[in-house]
Amino acid sequence: MHISDPQLDALVRTPWLLHAARETLLVRPSEARDLAAVARMHGRCSPRSLLDRYRRGGRPPSVAALDRALRGPYCVVVVTSSGEVVAHGALEPDPAHDEHCADVGLLVEDARQRRGIGTEVLTHLAGVARSAGCRELIGYPATAVAPAQRLMLEVGRTRMVTGADAHLHTQLSESASLGLGAVRQRLAG
Repeated sequence: MHISDPQLDALVRTPWLLHAARETLLVRPSEARDLAAVARMHGRCSPRSLLDRYRRGGRPPSVAALDRALRGPYCVVVVTSSGEVVAHGALEPDPAHDEHCADVGLLVEDARQRRGIGTEVLTHLAGVARSAGCRELIGYPATAVAPAQRLMLEVGRTRMVTGADAHLHTQLSESASLGLGAVRQRLAG
């Protein structure tokens, strides 16, 4: 996954504001210095939320894995005005699928779930994926299959692949790139 157009790449990396339940949050590309704040956020998540994000028995990933994820080119964090990270999302190549697919991961701390943060970040990540030439998002929910499927339906046609490694495939239309946070913020005026 790579965005070859410099102007489009700049839009992908432009921070934008998200309004959720009377709170204005900043969504921006992650950096290595976010590691401590992201680790604290993981500590505010229930084992079930962690299970649904990582499928690792309800445990957060290792510090090294978090650090590696935060350095990824398509990882974003959602930050409060006081600098606390309350959510993060990432796109990565999915080794189980071809180069036109991206594995999408999203975690919103428990206290801020059901406020639209996940939908907004997923819409942005779908725009990033489409801008990078991906045609499908792949999601691997553990116990929250129905909520994950509803969330992914917001960005494209979604189907469940059953079996030992059950996962979701969401087909992205060309217009998904309009979901980039900076684009939506500009259009909203």
